Amino acid sequence: MDQGKTQKKNTMTRECIFTALLILMEKKPYAEITITDIAKKAGVSRMSYYRLYRSKDDILIQYFNDVFENLLDTIKQTENIDRYQFALLIFQTVGQNERLLKAILRAELYEMVMRCLIEYCSYLAEHVFGMDMSSARTDYRIYEEAGRFSLLLMRWVERDLKETPEEIARYLAEGTGGQLLGF
Repeated sequence: MDQGKTQKKNTMTRECIFTALLILMEKKPYAEITITDIAKKAGVSRMSYYRLYRSKDDILIQYFNDVFENLLDTIKQTENIDRYQFALLIFQTVGQNERLLKAILRAELYEMVMRCLIEYCSYLAEHVFGMDMSSARTDYRIYEEAGRFSLLLMRWVERDLKETPEEIARYLAEGTGGQLLGF
C-alpha cells in the first residue's frame, strides 16, 4: 500500500476512534471506558488502535492538537490580531466542539484541557508573539492566560454556550485591557 493510502486509512481510523470515544463518553463514565470498548465501537482491531494511540487520553490530546493546528493557521493569517479577535477565534472553535467539551466536563478531565492550553499558550508566546521564554514573567503570564481562557471556556460550556462567541471574547478582552497574553 502506498504512503498516501496508508495516511488516508490512518486518518479515517483516527476519526472512527475519536467518534467512538465521544459516543462512549456520552453514555458512561470515562474511567469505565476500555480500549476494547473503543475499538469495538469504532469497528477497528485493538492492534489498529495501538498502532495509533497508547491510551484514551492520547485520542483526546491528538484531537485537541489537530484543532489547535487549524486555529494556529487562522491566527497566522490574521494580520495585527488583537486580544478580542484572538479570543473570538478560540471561542468560535469551542462552539464548534461543544459536544466534546461537554463530554470532557462530565468526565472531569479539566486538568487535561488545562495542560493542553498551557502548551498552546507557550507555543503562541514563543512562535507567534516572539516572547522571551526564559523569562519568569513570560512563564507566569502563560499560566495566567491559560487559566483565564480555560476557566471562561469551561464556564461557558457549563452554561450551554448561551452567550455568543463574540460576547465571551469581549468579556475576556475587557478583563486585560485588550492586551494579548496579558501584556
